[in-house]
Amino acid sequence: MGTRQANAIGGRLDAATGVLFVVLMTVALLLPGQPPKAEDPVETITAVLVDRRGAFLVGGYLAGLATMAYLWFLGSVREYLHGRGGHGSASAATAGGVFAITAMLVGMLMFSGVAFVAARLGEQAVVRAMTDIGNSVIEVSKFGFAVFVLGVLRAARGNGGLPRWLVRLGLVAVPALLVSAVALFVDRGPFQFGGVIDLGGSVPALLWIVGLSFVMMRAGPRTVAMP
Repeated sequence: MGTRQANAIGGRLDAATGVLFVVLMTVALLLPGQPPKAEDPVETITAVLVDRRGAFLVGGYLAGLATMAYLWFLGSVREYLHGRGGHGSASAATAGGVFAITAMLVGMLMFSGVAFVAARLGEQAVVRAMTDIGNSVIEVSKFGFAVFVLGVLRAARGNGGLPRWLVRLGLVAVPALLVSAVALFVDRGPFQFGGVIDLGGSVPALLWIVGLSFVMMRAGPRTVAMP
């Protein structure tokens, strides 16, 4: 196997970490079942955390693996954009991505942490505080993902780095993230945390990351001659 072929395979594997991230994070989020809603009483939330303790703990571990995949994917995206002359907003995209995955992981680990022991002890004030903070931190991650998508779109603008369908999907994903993040101050109805709008608002962004991953895998490595 030649060096160029090995580099091509390695580049495709690096790009595939975007798909791996989406799969692992989706499983981590779905494993405990329907997340507690903001309007749920603390007794209901406590019962969920106790009954699904194992699922929350395993979900936290899977979220850690998903974080590894996403951070590796961010490096691949940065190289992909630099290889096509998109330097300006690549740093913004990377910063947004790091903030997003950090916030999401911390928020999910708060649920795992309270499910570990505190929920079984019946400390309702602790359960309420930890779950509300965890919800808020997860919601804040949406702003980071929005910066990541916008940064990639701008960095690839005008150089043919992204197909038109992926650009359009990104332009849908950003407002969907921002609108669904109103769960930060809504505690009733479909816009609350765990509601339909809140959960559905992240779907376009996840699909966009999968699409970007496949686009990068098909494109393969490409370099730009330095002056």
